Amino acid sequence: MSTNEKPTPETAAPADTPPTPTLPPDMLIILPVRNMVLFPGVVMPVAIKREKTVAGAQEAVRTEAKIGFLLQKKADTEDPGFDDLHRVGTVASIVRYLTAPDGTHHLVCQGERRFRVLDQVSGFPFLVARVEFLPDTGATNPDVEARALYLKQKAVEAISLLPQAPAELANSIQAIESPSMLADMIASFLDIKATDKQELLETTELRDRLERVSTLLTRRVEVLKLSRQIEEQTKEAL
Repeated sequence: MSTNEKPTPETAAPADTPPTPTLPPDMLIILPVRNMVLFPGVVMPVAIKREKTVAGAQEAVRTEAKIGFLLQKKADTEDPGFDDLHRVGTVASIVRYLTAPDGTHHLVCQGERRFRVLDQVSGFPFLVARVEFLPDTGATNPDVEARALYLKQKAVEAISLLPQAPAELANSIQAIESPSMLADMIASFLDIKATDKQELLETTELRDRLERVSTLLTRRVEVLKLSRQIEEQTKEAL
């Protein structure tokens, strides 16, 4: 299914709750998530099972509304409220919704832009917040362009060190023109803790985000190089 298609009633049955009013543009249905951070521009599968989260996702499908993902501060919190969630998240569209036989609901979501929670909104059977949307700060200039070029080169190098990386992945990275999208896409792929990704999500200043992602990726490249050297030395010793 393309990311432009809308989920259908067959893929997402409506929740057994009375219809709720359409939310104004500055409000979002909030879906708390454990151990994952969705970045703008990234398409990601998400599995949900908790009652409030399922109700919120189904309402978003019914009304074709956007949703907001917020990372939990502690993954083991079963019924999180706003005090249990980070304040900055990503607005997303649900592009596909399927329910598995075990009762798990599977979403495919496309991240769109950052937001910050201003206030919680009561009166709904799921989490709703009044939010402000966060644009990138810092203009694109030669310094930003140079950092984006360095990040792109490091990303291609990292891909070359991964034994099973698809060849088209490097081409996809090379084709990204937006420095902001480049930083977010690579941040999404980095093998780092969710809390570290949350810090990158909260970094709206573009130059700073490019620098942080580059530092993390450079460290990862060095680990991959060392791993390959150890593997080659081990083969020679056999």
